Amino acid sequence: MDFDYENIPIGYYDKVLTEGLKKKRGLQSSWHNLKFCTVKENLYEYDSHLDIACGPGTFIGNYLDNRSFGIDISNKQIDYAKNTYPELKDNFMVSDIRYEAVDKNDFDVITVLELIEHFQPNEVNELVNLLMSKLGENGKLILTTPNYSGIWLFLEKIVSIVGPVNYKYQHINRYTKNRILKQFTEYRVEVKKYINFGIFFSIFSTDLGIFMNKLISKIFFNFFGYSLIITIYKSKK
Repeated sequence: MDFDYENIPIGYYDKVLTEGLKKKRGLQSSWHNLKFCTVKENLYEYDSHLDIACGPGTFIGNYLDNRSFGIDISNKQIDYAKNTYPELKDNFMVSDIRYEAVDKNDFDVITVLELIEHFQPNEVNELVNLLMSKLGENGKLILTTPNYSGIWLFLEKIVSIVGPVNYKYQHINRYTKNRILKQFTEYRVEVKKYINFGIFFSIFSTDLGIFMNKLISKIFFNFFGYSLIITIYKSKK
């Protein structure tokens, strides 16, 4: 992993989300909100959930409950999560699952949101295999990553210019749906596109952006999508 994680402002994405939702408009906040809502819908029934690289605790703190645990390698991010979501402070801990043991090894679901694009392909393979070993018999791993087909590269350049993070140096692994399916042939994998150009209407209204995103998804049968949600099942093919 080559990027400097500590260069990302502490709590940046958490603040963007909460401030945007309060204003009821904003592209970046609506984008993250739709991501978290989409992943939550795909959790389905579960009793135990682990969120890898949970950052400032945004997903668990705003969308989930005490069935979820979040780990992150950054002390500062975990401190932020504990202070911002004190009712769940015992559910956040500093840990790097690649090198440190996690007590529980039978999670129903593990999530890894917007992380694998920062790793080399061989590192992603190692991480996925490790996480699959932490799942219960019928568990599943859910990942999200940008969809590097279509106009995502153009959008990434715009975000890099207006935001505090230059994704040119952060995103070193550029996935498409076909690349995902080719990389994880040993597992049963589902890949779906989500977040389309309808979300840009959230510049005017969050509700309008979500509505247009759903409408376009329905009309075009999810053909468009700037992000990928990947579900890898513990059960064999």
